[in-house]
Amino acid sequence: MNEKIIITKLIDDKGQIQDTNLYVRFRENDTVHMILIGKSLYIESEAGTYVQGLLELMTNLPEGYSHKFLNSVQITNGNSIEIVTIEEYVLVTRQYDPDEPQLKFKLVCEYRGNIFEADAVVDFSIALQALQDKMDISFNICANCSNADFRSTGGEDLRQGWFCLRDVSNRHSDLPWFQREDEFQEAYSNVNAFHWCPMYIKAVDRML
Repeated sequence: MNEKIIITKLIDDKGQIQDTNLYVRFRENDTVHMILIGKSLYIESEAGTYVQGLLELMTNLPEGYSHKFLNSVQITNGNSIEIVTIEEYVLVTRQYDPDEPQLKFKLVCEYRGNIFEADAVVDFSIALQALQDKMDISFNICANCSNADFRSTGGEDLRQGWFCLRDVSNRHSDLPWFQREDEFQEAYSNVNAFHWCPMYIKAVDRML
């Protein structure tokens, strides 16, 4: 059973903060069941990906609400290895179409006395790459690991939809994903982009 509880903070339109629990279960039928629980709060969603489910949860909240996640991340800067905290804010935006809500990801990180910020609509990876570029460091996370990959379908979830292929033998990373579906069948699925494990190996020149 692939499930987890994430401790989060829900911020209303007045800036008031409520501690919440986000339950996430990845089901075998390729759907994601999510429940957001807080004080006088219980919202469920069922979707095809984590990001789609999160959007469904957020659109069931009052206008102007945002979700805050804290991510502890190991970074490499030259020969130095450090741990930083990336604040991740998720909110609903309608900047492109008033009838089509979309998620906006905002990433904030304080590093060596400076605060760095980056954001993107829909595509979490754009915000992640921009933050890394601004900080001029490398995040040691699954999204930057040579053992991690994703199906480039156009609707891929680059927040919680990575595949870890560390235990897959005879890999052919030079081939497009659809020519090596067997590798993805063997891989660990639904991996957090911010995850890290001892098998981490930096991917060469990966641009998200």
